[in-house]
Amino acid sequence: MWKKSKVTDQTATGQGGPSEAEQEEEKKAGIKKRSKVPGVMITQFIEVLPEGKSTPDFLRKPIALTIQEGKLAIFKANVCGDPKPEVTWGRAKGDMSDRERFQKKYDEATGEYTLEIHRVSGEEADTYKCYAINEYGKAICTAALNVIEVGFKKKRAMEQLEDIGSVDPAEFRKLLRKRKGVDKQEAVKEPGEIDERFWEIIMSADRKDYERICAEFGVKDFRVMLKKLSEKKKERQEEQAKYIETINNLKHIDIKGVGIASFEFDLELKDPASRIFLYKDGVMIPYSDEEEMKHSLKTVGKKLIFSVRDLKAEDAGLYQVDVEEVNLFSTDFRIPTVDFIVKIQEVKAKEREDAMFECVLSHPWPRIKWMGKNATLEEGEKYTITVSEDKLIHRLLIKDCSQLDKGIYSAAAGIKTCSAWLIVEADSDPASHGKKKTRKTTQAGGTGLDLGKLAQEQQEKLAKERQEQIDAANKARAEEERLAREALLAPPPDTGDGDSGEDGDSGEGKDTGDGKNKSKSGSNKSKDVGKSVGESVGKSVGESIGKSVGKSVGESIGKSVGKSVGEMKDSEKEGDDKKNKKSTDDSDKVCKIKDAEKERDDKNKKSTDDSDKGKDPNGQSGTGETEEYTDASGKRSECTRQGPLLKDTVIDPNAQSGTGETEEYTDASGKRSERTRQGPLLKDTVIDPGVQFVSGLSNVHALIGQPAELMCKLSSDNCEGAWYRDSKKLTADDGHIMSRDGASHKLVINRCQEEDSGKYRFEADGRKTEAMLNVEDPPRFDPDDLSAFCQPVIVKVGNSTTFKLPFVGREPMKIQWYRKGEELLDDNTTKIEKSFTQSRLLLSKCQRKDTGEIKIKLKNEHGTMEAISRLIVLDKPTPPQGPVEVLESTASCIHIKWRAPKDDGGCPVINYNLERQQVGRNTWKKLGDIPGVPEYKDNDVEHGRKYCYRIRVVTEEGVSDMMETDDLTAGTLAFPSSPAPPKVASAFNNCINLTWSTPTDTGGSRILGYNLEKRKKGSNLWSPVNPTDEPIQEKKRAVTDVVAGNEYEFRVYAINVSGLSEPSSPSEFIFAKDPKNPPGKVEDLKVADTSYTALSLSWNKPTEEVGVQDEAKGYFIEVRQAECIDWTRCNVTPIILTTFTVKSLKAMAMYWVRVIAINDGGEGVPQDLDNYILAMPPPVRPCFTDNKMKSFVVVRAGNSVRILLNFEASPWPEVTWLKDDVPLLKRVNISNSESSSQLLITSSERSDSGIYTIVVKNLVGQESFSVEVRVTDDPKPPGPVELEENVPSTVTVIWEPSPDEKRDDHLHYSVSKRDSTKGSWSTVADRLFNNKFTACNIMPGREYHFRVYAKNDMGMSAPSESPTWGSERRKDKFVVNMPAYKTCDLRTAPAFLVPLRQHTAPKGYECYMSCAIKGNPKPRVTWYRNNISLNTNTNYLITNICGVCSLLILRVTPKDWGEYNIQIESALGRAESSTKLTVRE
Repeated sequence: MWKKSKVTDQTATGQGGPSEAEQEEEKKAGIKKRSKVPGVMITQFIEVLPEGKSTPDFLRKPIALTIQEGKLAIFKANVCGDPKPEVTWGRAKGDMSDRERFQKKYDEATGEYTLEIHRVSGEEADTYKCYAINEYGKAICTAALNVIEVGFKKKRAMEQLEDIGSVDPAEFRKLLRKRKGVDKQEAVKEPGEIDERFWEIIMSADRKDYERICAEFGVKDFRVMLKKLSEKKKERQEEQAKYIETINNLKHIDIKGVGIASFEFDLELKDPASRIFLYKDGVMIPYSDEEEMKHSLKTVGKKLIFSVRDLKAEDAGLYQVDVEEVNLFSTDFRIPTVDFIVKIQEVKAKEREDAMFECVLSHPWPRIKWMGKNATLEEGEKYTITVSEDKLIHRLLIKDCSQLDKGIYSAAAGIKTCSAWLIVEADSDPASHGKKKTRKTTQAGGTGLDLGKLAQEQQEKLAKERQEQIDAANKARAEEERLAREALLAPPPDTGDGDSGEDGDSGEGKDTGDGKNKSKSGSNKSKDVGKSVGESVGKSVGESIGKSVGKSVGESIGKSVGKSVGEMKDSEKEGDDKKNKKSTDDSDKVCKIKDAEKERDDKNKKSTDDSDKGKDPNGQSGTGETEEYTDASGKRSECTRQGPLLKDTVIDPNAQSGTGETEEYTDASGKRSERTRQGPLLKDTVIDPGVQFVSGLSNVHALIGQPAELMCKLSSDNCEGAWYRDSKKLTADDGHIMSRDGASHKLVINRCQEEDSGKYRFEADGRKTEAMLNVEDPPRFDPDDLSAFCQPVIVKVGNSTTFKLPFVGREPMKIQWYRKGEELLDDNTTKIEKSFTQSRLLLSKCQRKDTGEIKIKLKNEHGTMEAISRLIVLDKPTPPQGPVEVLESTASCIHIKWRAPKDDGGCPVINYNLERQQVGRNTWKKLGDIPGVPEYKDNDVEHGRKYCYRIRVVTEEGVSDMMETDDLTAGTLAFPSSPAPPKVASAFNNCINLTWSTPTDTGGSRILGYNLEKRKKGSNLWSPVNPTDEPIQEKKRAVTDVVAGNEYEFRVYAINVSGLSEPSSPSEFIFAKDPKNPPGKVEDLKVADTSYTALSLSWNKPTEEVGVQDEAKGYFIEVRQAECIDWTRCNVTPIILTTFTVKSLKAMAMYWVRVIAINDGGEGVPQDLDNYILAMPPPVRPCFTDNKMKSFVVVRAGNSVRILLNFEASPWPEVTWLKDDVPLLKRVNISNSESSSQLLITSSERSDSGIYTIVVKNLVGQESFSVEVRVTDDPKPPGPVELEENVPSTVTVIWEPSPDEKRDDHLHYSVSKRDSTKGSWSTVADRLFNNKFTACNIMPGREYHFRVYAKNDMGMSAPSESPTWGSERRKDKFVVNMPAYKTCDLRTAPAFLVPLRQHTAPKGYECYMSCAIKGNPKPRVTWYRNNISLNTNTNYLITNICGVCSLLILRVTPKDWGEYNIQIESALGRAESSTKLTVRE
């Protein structure tokens, strides 16, 4: 039996706590701070930081790595803090002393600290720590390194086998359980600790979302949470006030379109230059202002919009936006797991028909996003969006389809999308063209599948998955309870007297291999116990018992357990709530454990009186104590023991596995103890979850007076339930039928009334499900009244008529009347009467134009109903329609034909009334009435006479106005025109079938027949096919008089009363042979080249197979754009080549291409390209094509600066010019073409100096080139020059700097010297950048003169003369008598040495004009185009170098077409030269 003794020291051996001084210091300096980067812990050493100082923090923390062994692992970190912190690295296990393997680096340019681990192996797999420390605090973060090992590790496997072999099998399971428990215990948070991610999310959330976020993170104490949240928000506002003026309109991240998510807010910064950072799960991510990037930032005024494109599952996480080091906004992005089981399918609908798209989802979704032609669709009169009760089936109904509705429609749920075409077929009835068609009541579309059945199967599948998760959770919970009971019910082993705990730190048992267990400071008795146990069960058990003896002696086991439960009860409940979220099984679990404990107490026959006292006679803990345990999964639970502990028993050395196992537990004070279970485990108790709903009630919409049905399904067949409506229990009367079929329960309402609407609930075994029944009363018509209303109403013109239709439906009711689609309103001829039960339309003074469709439309809150009738207004017909067609005109008859009247007045035509007048006479002869066929043959005519006819239409409503014909001549010879060339219908070895058409002009009489002729190829003789006296009556003929293999052509004559027509053009040559089979598909179809407007194709001929496919004679090429469904044929006639270039394409558009082979047997099967083609050249990364590009240009101020750079790139690049990395001024002209770019400054200034950079960028990449431009002028001369002698034989020349020295950093000086013995000047110093020079070797007795020049990149200034230095011996004056010369006048008048010449330039190319001039003084040059001066036009580059005058047009356009003049003028005269520029397309 264990002997209990009091333990005064609560610290185990090897775990000594800090001293009181250390505790006080730690309490004083251990101020925890929040970092903006999750996972970073900051400790502040002092309470108040000095102004301008800060604790260390991580701008970028190391991230976890998973790499293959043998590779290089790199951890990177960026820190901040004032003073600059010192960064060190460490690891949780092992050392980092190997400098070759562990290398620590620091980059001063980027401020980045790096830890490199070379040739990683499994031994380096560990958790690495990064410390940033300064005098005010420290920051710590961790990152895990996971190593993927390759191959079999023999050494490690042998070590594992040796470790396993050294452990007693009976102890092996216990060691595994102990280790698992320790790992889980380390992961458990401190009681009351809240995840830092919770605060990041809730501080940026709306108040309406607080409850949901708290439920997700298991936060229950709202009062404490709100108080702390207020403090944190106040702290954040103080931090934000340093950089931010205002921030509002925060919108959390949401999926906006197909594959795009974004969040936005309005922000106004104090300093616009403040940096904005974006983090995802604490890791900084790059972003760009270009929308094509993965993460982009778009700024619109004060609004900032962050977007994430190409969404994937890994994009989910916590996004944070910071300004400098201050957090602004946090939003949690979650991507749903929903997907499409059945996608929307292509729908073909006719005009004015409804079209339906439908799909089925894998998980319930409240409402998906429908889009049509890239626009979001909303519920309205045009579109109806419906969702099934289980939220799995979604439908889009497009009403009254027209040609404008066709296109691509798509559905989006989360990040999943599907799309399909809507094809609207035009009405094929030619009579309906131009008329408004009647609305059809049919509906097109649908998948053809039983979506209800699919949705039911998916719902059952989801319910089954949920049930499996519940069963797995119950099974895990039962396993946890079983392990908990083992820990609670097993008593510690008896060690005898138990005096070994006097020193308080014994228990570190050591096994020396012979079963001896040694304690550091235990008594002899505890050592003996440890030894005996070690000899009986091995090293591990001996060590465990040694620990338990040292730790447990001195304190009651029952008291320890009770204390632990009392302190950790709240923590247990919080842990359960986080995992199970309001589970109702906790109380059942405690009760089961209590019952099991009670049965065990009854078997051991423990005294009830001892239990009530709380202690038994031996001093053991009493009943009713609550004990807490931690199971293997880390979940904390508690149970109440209903009896005393079992009697302690000494371990049997021969005990088998399953009894006598030693288990370790930790009490509330953090002290570890052990005890040994003396019996088998209790039988596991499975907790029945009870009856559950397999499928619940769904909302039902029913029409008034119609039946409604509510149904649900339970998990048990043997369970009764009750139905409720608005909390009132229902009975089987008043039209309610309640039935049960196994586990299914059904409620049927025979005739729904308005009072039946409400919330219905079904309850069974404490469970319930609810749904709404909505009884609707939409507008309705009585079938008999509707049938009578739909009958057409016939009324004569000028009369009145009435339309009346009764209806029923809930008020208020909107009533509208329409005529031919236009709504009718009250006016002089229209009156609308409305009441609660009917509506009447009164039309007075009806006109023929009022004929058409009459429609009534009723609408209330529950629906819309329409009824259509027709109004027919009768009137007299309109005149017949011309022109009159002469079918036959001979000497004995005139046969004419006309068209029926445009409007017959509502009645069919009975007769046509005709009158005839012979031209030249005043009388009209009545020919009478003829039947209602619009043609007449007049046989009472005279040869050569002209006649005119009047025709009227006769109906029941009267006679129309007349139509008068033109003059018609009887008996004039009029031959028919030539027929069209005959066409070959088919050809065989012994027969060729031909067809032809009637000639366009019959000559005024009917065609009597046709003559056909044939001619063999190579012959000039035409032979008749039919006898000339036997014309062919039909427009076809089978020619049998042919020879197989020969080639023939045919022509045809038309014959009327006047005679033969001219022969038709010959037909195509046709072989007399059996027909061929169509060719097969072309082979190896590929794209040879592409451009922005054309693409080149090539292919091989299709193979020939006898009897299957014959040789191809030509090819058709067809293309279609990606958004179109119709193919366009590129060539009208077949081509025989196997290459073709498709032209007139739209740049950057997508095209599908196919090739069709053809021969005499017809067209073959089309061969399509595998992928679509983009109308663009092959992608080319931008590169500059000039071999010698100048990187330095010097220009005189006032002259023009021109930089022309040629490049190649595809697709068309974006060209940007920068000056010193900033955009150019407006005065700088940029001209871009497809392959070049020019920068032009017409009149340069010194401020134009700088580095000009061109950036050429496209989808493939970018290239840049920089040119330094220096704009300068001849420098001004230096100031006065002074001479000094500081050292004998030397002279120091000192001068004032040039005025240009401050604005020209390339300016320098040059010094020249001349002495009295020489007449020339010599340079003694050059490239001087100071204002002083010392000249040596100055000889006495000589005079010296010095000149100082200022130089720069443009040239040299005028000299500055120095005073004379020294003296010269005087000599006699030397006099030279110069002869007299006559002065010569070198002035000349302006003249052209080489005049301008004619120019013709293609459009888009450059044009260069030049001429040579002379003149003294230099003449002034002026260029003109069409008498308009061009000298100030920046589109032209004009130069005059050494008398060569030139004008350059960079890109010629049609506007440049015209006459160009150049005038040169001086005081001596003026000259002019002209030319003409022609622009060629």
